[in-house]
Amino acid sequence: MINSQLEHDYAKALAALINAGVWDPIEDLQAIMSKHFSSGVLPDSKRLASFRQDVADRCARTPLGHILGYVDFADLRFVVGSGVFVPRVQSMAIVQWIEQNLSLDDRSTVYDLCAGVGAIGLAIWSRTSAKVVCVEIDAIAQIYLKRNIQRLNNDGPGVTLCEADITQIEAFESVRGSADVIVSNPPYVPQDTVLLPEWGVHHPATAIFAPDEGTALIEASARLANSLLKPCGTLLIEHGESQEQQVGSILEVHGFSSICTFVNEHFSDATGPSVTTVGTKV
Repeated sequence: MINSQLEHDYAKALAALINAGVWDPIEDLQAIMSKHFSSGVLPDSKRLASFRQDVADRCARTPLGHILGYVDFADLRFVVGSGVFVPRVQSMAIVQWIEQNLSLDDRSTVYDLCAGVGAIGLAIWSRTSAKVVCVEIDAIAQIYLKRNIQRLNNDGPGVTLCEADITQIEAFESVRGSADVIVSNPPYVPQDTVLLPEWGVHHPATAIFAPDEGTALIEASARLANSLLKPCGTLLIEHGESQEQQVGSILEVHGFSSICTFVNEHFSDATGPSVTTVGTKV
């Protein structure tokens, strides 16, 4: 009887998720199922009610990470929740490019600008042993970032949080010219753009949208990177597919050469392409 009820709820939930326009209903449903009905756990009425509520939330297009309380990225599990940006697989292109093209070790320094919950920075640290500074200004994101650093780095010296605004370059004067690599996944969507509800409604607007046709914090990242990087240091910025020329021009203006934009098909998905521009400080 219990199994029959669960099978009925599963079928009903899948139909509801499909009808709601969720782009990966089967995978999302399996993740929600695993949250409530792990191996050996009986699907009692209380668990079924919680399961149904989570399905309803996902049908309302609440991000899956906010429902689960975590997201997996680069073989690491990050704590996330309402009020913070949920890391996307698209950002793995930055991590992979660094692994394949740079030789970083524990003597290297990386700055992760607009770090959010720390996914890119912590992934780079875990795979290269480089010292990583995660720069974040949002108070809610800082809470999750601190938790993720503590959980994954055990508060060791490898990863630190810098509570700062990347547009205030004077705050970084003491570390000028100290970085080997700068990475940034800033808010880059032009204001008033209509997005899927997961981002347009349920994510904090400051983590998604930016002024100047979405390029304001891209420019701030490039300007700060020019100050922080050692000569021949590397800057990687994630951005929208239509912004390639704008980003290339911004990097050139701020003293970067060998500028190249690439689309990583492996890390692109139904929510959009993975687009990154790389430049070298002159």
